[in-house]
Amino acid sequence: MEIAFHLGVHQTDKDFLVRCLMRNREALLQQGIAVPSPSRYRQQLRQLAFEMRGAETSAETQEALLDGILDEDDVQRVVFSAENQLSLPRWVVSDDQLYHAAADRVALLKHLFPEASLQLYLAIRNPASFLPALVADDKSGKILEQIQKSDPLALRWSRPIAEIAEALPDVPITVWCEEDVPLLWPEVLRAVSGHSPELVLDGWLARYWSMVTPEAHEAMRRWFQNNPPIDDASRRKTLSVMLSRMAKPEAVESEPMLPGWTEATVDALDALYEEDIDLIATLPGVTLLEI
Repeated sequence: MEIAFHLGVHQTDKDFLVRCLMRNREALLQQGIAVPSPSRYRQQLRQLAFEMRGAETSAETQEALLDGILDEDDVQRVVFSAENQLSLPRWVVSDDQLYHAAADRVALLKHLFPEASLQLYLAIRNPASFLPALVADDKSGKILEQIQKSDPLALRWSRPIAEIAEALPDVPITVWCEEDVPLLWPEVLRAVSGHSPELVLDGWLARYWSMVTPEAHEAMRRWFQNNPPIDDASRRKTLSVMLSRMAKPEAVESEPMLPGWTEATVDALDALYEEDIDLIATLPGVTLLEI
């Protein structure tokens, strides 16, 4: 049994991935892939993970847990998606760290599925836009307070990813940059679901709806319907050309800066993010999806 766990992160996917995979449940099930509704596991898995900390688990525990989530029998792979599994939004940034308890949270997940092959999938995002997006989505003001207690130039995605890889070397991690998703989207869907390259998921273009006008979206749909790409590289090239011509200006606007930031802050964060991506690509047990 393979457990593919999509961990978000916050302010990246916004459930596009799980909604697309659920739309293709029947086709995926024919390949032994189950995609349960998030309402059946998100809160339950997080709560149970903490409750079972330190308690003994076994193949029977895993089977009972999956029986309560899945309607299907005899599946080889189960796809979960829950951005709060690593942290609630308020605690994403603390003590100059991103997702400081990530390794512990993943260990709790592994503990729930001791007999499964656990595989992790997550996007990362430039802190220059990630942190403002977190703040903009928070009405309480608590996240900004938390962020201001840390040095933004000290934040590295490589740290929590490396900590997970070190704590659980048998758990492969696949990472991609949110900035690259427009060109990588079908590949991200395939990586997480594990479906065959021949399967074209219905509704995959929904990810682009907010990025282009309705007319442009329909043109994209017709093009790919009449001109199926021969491989990932050709699809990326086509998407790059389309989006360069069709993307709405507001779709590529940058997030506003946080209080106290300057253009120099943003430039420094951009440079550090590029360095961090290069480091992540070298981490043992980590696969970086790149354009």
